[in-house]
Formats: sequence, C-alpha cells, structure tokens
Amino acid sequence: MTTGRPASAPGFFGPTGGIVWHLRALRARGSLWRPFRADLEAWLAGWQPDADSLLLVGPSAGWCLPDSFLTRFRTIHAIDIDHLAPVLFRALHGRALRRAGTSLHWSQTDFLSDPPKVLASIKKPAVLFCNIMGQLRFQLRDEALVEAEVLRVKALLAGYDWASFHELLSGDQPPSRSPYAPQALGGRPEGVDILAHYGLGGVWLDHLTGALLPETSARMILPWRFGPRRLHLVEAGFVAREA
Repeated sequence: MTTGRPASAPGFFGPTGGIVWHLRALRARGSLWRPFRADLEAWLAGWQPDADSLLLVGPSAGWCLPDSFLTRFRTIHAIDIDHLAPVLFRALHGRALRRAGTSLHWSQTDFLSDPPKVLASIKKPAVLFCNIMGQLRFQLRDEALVEAEVLRVKALLAGYDWASFHELLSGDQPPSRSPYAPQALGGRPEGVDILAHYGLGGVWLDHLTGALLPETSARMILPWRFGPRRLHLVEAGFVAREA
C-alpha cells in the first residue's frame, strides 16, 4: 500500500535516531528528563493489557522506558530503523530482562511502511507506540498525509490492546522554577485549552496527533522538558481491544 511516506532512512545518522540523538539522550536521561521518565513510568503502571507479549514500535534505545514495565511481559518484539537502537537497548535494559526471563527480539524495519504485515507476524501482542507518531510531522511534512496516516494506524489497531505516548505540541519555553505536572484529561482536548491550563503562550508546533486516540480514551498530558528551553507536551493514552 502506498502511503505517501518517504523511504525509511536507517543508519547511524537517521532522522529518527543515530549518534546525535543517543548522545543527547545519554546526557539528559538522568537529569533534565528525569521528571518525564518518572511520569511515564507511573502512567505505564496503569496500563494492564491482556497479553504476555509486547510490540514496541519505535522504542529507540528505550531511554525513557522503565524496566518495571518491560519486565511484566514474557516476550518483547521491538521494531526500529535505528541501527544503534538494539545494542543500546540491551545495554540499558538487558540485565533486567534476563533476570525477569523476558525474551527480546529486534527487527530493523519501518513499522509504518506496512503495519498489517508486522502485526500479522506476531500473535496478538499488546502494542506500544514509543513517541513515534509525533515524529510523522517531520517525516511527511504534508499535514494532510500526516493526519491520514494517524487515522490509518488507529483503524488497523482495532483488534489489539494498544497504547501510545506522543507529542501533541512542542515549543520554546524558558526554564520554570517548578516542573509542569501531568494532567488527566477526558475527550479530545484542544491545543489551546491545554496551553491555557499550563499558562503557556508563544508559538507552538502542532504535531497533528490529536485524532490518534479515540475520544472515549482516558489520557494524560505528560510535560517533557526536552531541552533547557524546549518543552514538549506529550499525550499518553491506552485503548482496550475491541471485541
């Protein structure tokens, strides 16, 4: 199926990973990103899919993923185009996975190039999109194509327990004296309402992911201090398998 997506760019300097990204993550993981990682771990603790296998879509090295979540599964299938991701993921999480008896399988494939094929290759896993859907904004560039891809992926997941955390909005924001707190939301919140809740102004990039989760899904906004002067507002939600 042709989706209008550009060809994947796997490699050591790809657009969704590579050396520069991993060096940034290594520096920020234990300091600037620590509050976001804690918030993400708390949110993932509330997701209880009825599956013993997990498909991680675009996990990179799992810089923000907690061992406490990963080790709940008997088998993990990870899919990412970044050549460095498997080695670094195992360096970060391999010991905990081995202790828990969790088997890990990697595939360097672009999930979004053929989602039905990937999903059919694994027997009904729970599926977690690891901050990948918000990156379509940069890969496709055409807003209509991004919105169509988001809806296509959502439709394909109707028979699965799945979850996603992804950027809704991002923008330049000076450091604050206290971190922005997570916020539970219902329905499909408008970007302006989210910004108003946090008292944020200025110019913000819409990542065009607002339609990914069904309106009935409970969701959290997890503020992520991505850089000293850069704030990402990440939406996190999970969806139960349809009967």
